[in-house]
Amino acid sequence: MASRKARLVLTSLAVLLGTMFVAAAMILTATMDKSVSGTIADGYSSVDAVVTSAKSETDWSTGQGNTGTLPAEAVGELESAPGVEVVGPAVEGQVNAIGSDGKLVGTFAPTIGFNWESLDAQEGYTEIREGSGPTADDEVAVSAKFITDSGLELGDTVTAYSYGSDRADYTIVGVFGLSGDRDSLAGETQMAFTTAEAQRLMTDGEDVYTTIYVAGDVDTDELASVLGSDYRVQTGEEASEEAAEAFAVVADFMGYIFLGFGLVAVFVSIFLIINTFTIIVAQRQRELALLRAIGAGRGQVIRSVLTEALVIGVIASAVGLGLGVLLGWGLSQLVSSTMFDGMPVTLLVPPTTLWALVVGIGVTLLSALVPAVKASGVPPVAAMRDAVNPPKPLRTITIAGAIVTAVGGSMLALGLLADLGDNELMVILTGIGVSFVGITLLTPILSRPLVAALGALMSWSFAGKLGKLNAGRNPRRTAITAAALMIAVALITGIATLVSSIKATTSEVLDLNLDSDLIVSGAQGGANIPSFSRETLEEIRAVPEVASVGDVYADFFGTEVDGQEAVLSSSEDLGASLGVLGGSVAEGSIDDLPADSVVIDEGTADDRDLALGDSVEVTFGDGETAELQVAAILDGYDLTNGWWVAPEQIEHFTLPKPMQAFIAVEDGADVAAVQSLVDDILADEPEVSVTNNAEFVEQQTGQLDVILGAVQILLALAMIIAVIGVVNTLVLSVLERTRELGLLRAVGMTRGQARRMITVESIIICMFGAVLGIAVGIGLGWTVQQALESEGLSSFALPWSLIVTYLIAAVIVGLLAAIAPAARAAKLNVLGAIAYE
Repeated sequence: MASRKARLVLTSLAVLLGTMFVAAAMILTATMDKSVSGTIADGYSSVDAVVTSAKSETDWSTGQGNTGTLPAEAVGELESAPGVEVVGPAVEGQVNAIGSDGKLVGTFAPTIGFNWESLDAQEGYTEIREGSGPTADDEVAVSAKFITDSGLELGDTVTAYSYGSDRADYTIVGVFGLSGDRDSLAGETQMAFTTAEAQRLMTDGEDVYTTIYVAGDVDTDELASVLGSDYRVQTGEEASEEAAEAFAVVADFMGYIFLGFGLVAVFVSIFLIINTFTIIVAQRQRELALLRAIGAGRGQVIRSVLTEALVIGVIASAVGLGLGVLLGWGLSQLVSSTMFDGMPVTLLVPPTTLWALVVGIGVTLLSALVPAVKASGVPPVAAMRDAVNPPKPLRTITIAGAIVTAVGGSMLALGLLADLGDNELMVILTGIGVSFVGITLLTPILSRPLVAALGALMSWSFAGKLGKLNAGRNPRRTAITAAALMIAVALITGIATLVSSIKATTSEVLDLNLDSDLIVSGAQGGANIPSFSRETLEEIRAVPEVASVGDVYADFFGTEVDGQEAVLSSSEDLGASLGVLGGSVAEGSIDDLPADSVVIDEGTADDRDLALGDSVEVTFGDGETAELQVAAILDGYDLTNGWWVAPEQIEHFTLPKPMQAFIAVEDGADVAAVQSLVDDILADEPEVSVTNNAEFVEQQTGQLDVILGAVQILLALAMIIAVIGVVNTLVLSVLERTRELGLLRAVGMTRGQARRMITVESIIICMFGAVLGIAVGIGLGWTVQQALESEGLSSFALPWSLIVTYLIAAVIVGLLAAIAPAARAAKLNVLGAIAYE
């Protein structure tokens, strides 16, 4: 080890990177959990009891859900309860505000509205920085985060509204911050109104509250007995823990993602470590044979190789753990600044982080075990040979790979073709994993034709021909070196193929079903649900050259049909909407649809075993229930699936406003001109925009591109390890071929030709890994698409631009990986190389 420092460093880097990512993921999750809990706890530090409705089911992380209300009488009951000093009745909920740029404020994290008077029982939670709290219904105080995000200032006018209220203008009379000199609690923006105005915005003007905060020496059990079973009473600590758990889901999700990619990095490292130790053993066969000849036993040789692996694993894992702590801290700061508005971060290194050490050391030892056993089998007589490492036949590994691939393929076929119920997805995923292993075992036999084909493209020169021959000389080595790159490319290609298929399916559904030219809609952003006013809808209908407009209202918060979750839809003119959406009536009638009726599609009717005239119990977003009768059954078009209720029921929706409008223009009309007119109408509707069908697909699937970009960045780690693997293999290969290179130089090969030979070899290896990875990734994407075909993912599409990008990237990676090995080969001393043993 001491005499081969470069080899030690290259091998250690793979273990280090994998361990670092695993440790960082664990630290990120633990640190964010602790920091979020501490931050939320600060919000309840001065609150002794929190009273909510027993019906409340609000998701604190999004601000959405069914929030029960508390009557005004509850305030009086609490004020007279023993030990109560201050009561702060609160009206809280999500509001929308329009910033100086005409767009919504806080599209990722929500804008929370509340009544200023609720702070009476939360002493120290907020601090006024400028101005004062609101005293009139047309005044508002806003958080410092709101000022930053909105571009507005003290004294400016801001427009705000909630899902169930009309817009109103408010004068900003105060700017407040939170305790600890923070601008927000967890990335949200806040607006404080008078109690009456908060009730108008968030409780339809009713004199009710969503939460009541209590300060004093109180007993929560005693308060609960005073209020009754319709109320839920918690201590401040209990309420903070509950809220923190919901917020911490985001941090946990981030941690799981990083952990997953850390494990991918560790898996890729296995190939590098196995290859490195295999080459090391091959280069030391004569040395090992001499040791065997003078009495070393097989156990001693195995322990020697494993000891070297253990030292590398311990050192690299320890350094990786230390760097993982720094990376975890940095990632926590990044998540805090981007998602939680600079929330104070408290570093926490949980004991489970030590598992990263176990993983790093264990992977290194297991990867070195097979080469160690092979090393122990070197016969003493091999010490007298010059050529002691002829390539081994590929029959055994090929047969094993074929069997494993066949098993994986059979499981995939079973999962795709047979009706396995809930086990279907598990069988398919297992089949994918087994097939992946089988293909990896087959890479040596696949390397021969692929390397020959790829090498033919680069064999225009003497150096290129030699590089091609070198790449194909040892199929096992070439395959295992390329396998690391293959894994990373396969994963990202599979995900990109799935994203492309989703986009293609969305476009196909629109093309087949949608009889419209323009669509008014908005992309979902955080907790905000895009919508627009009914008056705007009527203005769009009045635009010249507009033939028809299909409007869609929807509700999916707390809505149920016969006790099962369901999405409810409605339209002011169901006939016109179905015409634009491509739907038609199979049974019954939708003309003059009675208020107590519901319309369903054929698929829903089959799933629920419903027929024309049957009755169902529907629970609306506002908690109201109704017995509705099936009045019509639609042909099963994708855009008209689900439950359609009469327009009279829209008032019971959580958001009684249209979410989408599908516009069909008259024959021969200028669609672009109509789009421009509609765009002018939507100038005061910041949540939505008007697009054509192609733009609509991009709008609705835009978040998939963001996810794909994030996955590509994270998989770059596996790519780095793969590059290290190529560099390591080439460096060790150059050392192994030192005498051969010296002879080539002696018979006339120039230094430039030596460099080009190694570079061609590197590019061929990387191209082989990329081509195989793309093929496997396409197969993975197709398999998942087929598995989800029954769920609506009907189209399969390839990400051609990304595929070309990956091939170009493989060439660049090959060029970069060849720099150091090629320079070493070119600098060899000719006479010293010829004499090298």
